[in-house]
Amino acid sequence: MTKGNNTSSTGRYFAGIDGGGTSTEACVTDDQGKVLGTGRGGPSNVHYGGESQLKDSVKTALDQALSAAGLSLNDLSAVCAALAGAGREQDRQRIRTALKPITGDIPLLVVEDTHSALAAAHKGRDGMVIIAGTGSNCIGVKDGKYASAGGWGALLGDEGSAYSIAILGLRAAIKSHEGRLEKSCLMDKFMEVLGADEPGNLLGRMHGMDRTQIAGLSRVVFDAAASGDTVSAGILDAEARELALMARAVSRSLGLDAPSIALVGGCFKNPSYVDMLRKHAETMMPGVSLCWPSLPPCEGAAILAREYSLQQSPEKRD
Repeated sequence: MTKGNNTSSTGRYFAGIDGGGTSTEACVTDDQGKVLGTGRGGPSNVHYGGESQLKDSVKTALDQALSAAGLSLNDLSAVCAALAGAGREQDRQRIRTALKPITGDIPLLVVEDTHSALAAAHKGRDGMVIIAGTGSNCIGVKDGKYASAGGWGALLGDEGSAYSIAILGLRAAIKSHEGRLEKSCLMDKFMEVLGADEPGNLLGRMHGMDRTQIAGLSRVVFDAAASGDTVSAGILDAEARELALMARAVSRSLGLDAPSIALVGGCFKNPSYVDMLRKHAETMMPGVSLCWPSLPPCEGAAILAREYSLQQSPEKRD
């Protein structure tokens, strides 16, 4: 939790909230985009944790940010909640209803988390963003037109995400153990992490684990690949290619030649995974460039909150 000077020349303040399957980040900014306070809460994907967890996580993060800024909820001109799982209008309405007791009469904009990442990454300019954390998706914008790919969740998609990598790693460990796949160290590593004394106990150890906890097992695949395990490296390369395919689809939809793509999410903390993605992206989209967002996604959400406030009250434009 950070704290800043809460003096604003206009007296307008905005809250940006960015959340997904792992955590929720919030910030409060003034009208010039200066961050006055930040906060952090738990997971906030309504599809996996429900409305109760969503409300708890958002309230915790927002309360911390407001406290650090020395402000109250009534000081805010608008709030933007950019959340994983908010891709459809019915989902956004579900989230608005869940958050209404928290935000009250403060104007509330609900968007998918890719929108905040995009705003943070390119500051209103044309470009794209790939998110690969617990889940995955890709979004881009050109001349105000948006296009997206992925984001179908764990049941139908999430290719290239930590969850997908973990599941594929677990399946490969079983196949290797049974002789259906080449030799791999994955089974031994998963057994060690999960505290299983034999392969047959692996499933029992996973009973009760939620999506976020399973996604955390992706580190086993990353570590195994770094140690030279070819099965693990193959999984990562194939998943990186899936992310590149998402990006190519968005690029073609928007007519974005040689796009600038910002990378967001825990999977990209692994340099080798980024290198794999770059290789596939450069093959599919010559001239593409990968970059890191200049701002955290919650600040992108605050930018969207300010824009939303101006749309609601045009007379307040500077």
